[in-house]
Amino acid sequence: MAFKVGNLTITKFIKGILGTRLIDPIEVYYLNNENVFYPIISKSGCSTVKLTLIQKYNNSFYSKFPEIHNIDPKIFTDGKVERLYFKNFKKYLDFCSGKKICMVIRNPYDRIYSCFLDVKKEKNIMYYDPNKLHKIFRINNNVTFKKFLSKVILIPDYLSDRHFRSQTFYFNDKVVNKVNDEEIVLIENFNITDKSTNILNANDKGIPSEVLDYLKSNKKFSNRFKEDIKLYNERLSNY
Repeated sequence: MAFKVGNLTITKFIKGILGTRLIDPIEVYYLNNENVFYPIISKSGCSTVKLTLIQKYNNSFYSKFPEIHNIDPKIFTDGKVERLYFKNFKKYLDFCSGKKICMVIRNPYDRIYSCFLDVKKEKNIMYYDPNKLHKIFRINNNVTFKKFLSKVILIPDYLSDRHFRSQTFYFNDKVVNKVNDEEIVLIENFNITDKSTNILNANDKGIPSEVLDYLKSNKKFSNRFKEDIKLYNERLSNY
């Protein structure tokens, strides 16, 4: 019988701690005929990105959340869009070499609050077992926002569940040096087809002003997600 930490085997847990294996793999949609890839960044319009990229090559295709995450895009795009997973960052970095990266990003404050709402609602099956270390970090639907935030802040990206992993984890300096081109788009400006963008898995509540103020004044949050905040503000100023 394999020893486990939560629902994670001890071998994978040790590899995660050592940084040789991501606890939660990186997911990518790769447009092979264009040599362009989109990191699938959870809580940054990932369902919408997946749907839109498939519709780029198959205009009649439609899927809803959460079913879209079970779709193999290769089947519905005649092989033009591939779904790839990377269990460690080095393999992802090797893949990036010579390709164009397109990233769809979201306001970091909205993103973390939306993640919290999904935890409270148990909206996504992934949240039943966040990070596969839920028994240690105790992130569940009974958690308060401040407690949730305090736990997220302490978990480094290589151990993070993808839903609160930094967006810039997929676009750090090493990636920048590997790719041959880049495009960073705000989710509210993302539309690459002739259809109106279908926003999937949208929460009906925006971030309350008191929560936004709390996040902006929280130095630990600002430090944990400083690169995300910087990138978002830079791109926002371009519009």
